[in-house]
Amino acid sequence: MRAFTINSFGQVPQLRDMPVPEPGPGEVQIRVRAAAVNPIDWKVAAGALARPGADFPFPFTLGFDLAGQVTAAGEGAAFGVGQEVFGMRRPGTAAQHPHGSYAEYMTASADTVALAVRPDGLDAASAAALAMTGGTALALTRWLDLAEGETLLVVGATGGVGSYVLQLAAARGVHVIAVAAGEDHDYARELGAAEVIDYRTDDVADAVRAAHPGGVDAVLDLVDSRDVVMGKMAPLVREGGRLATTVFAADPDALASRGVRAMNFIYQATDQDMAELAGLATSGALKAAETTTFKLAAMDEAYTASTSGHVRGKLVITTD
Repeated sequence: MRAFTINSFGQVPQLRDMPVPEPGPGEVQIRVRAAAVNPIDWKVAAGALARPGADFPFPFTLGFDLAGQVTAAGEGAAFGVGQEVFGMRRPGTAAQHPHGSYAEYMTASADTVALAVRPDGLDAASAAALAMTGGTALALTRWLDLAEGETLLVVGATGGVGSYVLQLAAARGVHVIAVAAGEDHDYARELGAAEVIDYRTDDVADAVRAAHPGGVDAVLDLVDSRDVVMGKMAPLVREGGRLATTVFAADPDALASRGVRAMNFIYQATDQDMAELAGLATSGALKAAETTTFKLAAMDEAYTASTSGHVRGKLVITTD
């Protein structure tokens, strides 16, 4: 089979011929139909999971999000042959499990991958695009504890996570301010943003202060450095508000001193989240993020696009 792998950290990943992995007890073999591209993939390739003195299972196949069909099942597996599934590889187990989703086949167990049945009304590419970013958005929305009438500022609003947060927050009756490039403003509004700010032409903090002199109830920053988050975004949050970041840019202790609850958020995927996302997507309550698809043979092109840091919606690999 073909798989996009690394043989060492810091190496540029390559599409290689690899043996098809066979399922052990409690595992399923999945014929991958689609896999979403996420920043975590190129961070892993650069060495994000490296630990001094620890062995790593090279060759290592990249890829976390997936949708596919179970083609073989070991004894005690939770899914049967023929079932269509989707989900997300658990980052905490990647160092022990080398089979990622940038491949024609992978293996998965309840310990290594959060999985759910893919409903008939959810196509494979949309399901793959939903798992990590949709699950992260779901968990972030819960943590932010957003209530009707509150104001939320989302920085990085039209990327994968942002695309789902906009919808989930708007569905709660939250007034969402989206920060995005000008060409993405219509897209942000379609997803539920009540206001949009172009970070290329406006000072975001000044624009928010002008429109909301009393501050906002919550900030979600998906892109900025600690200097920007703490120096410009955090002061916009009113006392008693919340701030979350997915890029470890918050100082929770410093913000707690002025009554702001803050978190550097790491998503821990669950089977329950995957099932909830499937329900939201098939009911129409959650619209799949805009996707750009590539064939597995063009994996290097999709990977390079992801590293640019300016992706609208999701990049998805298809293997069919």
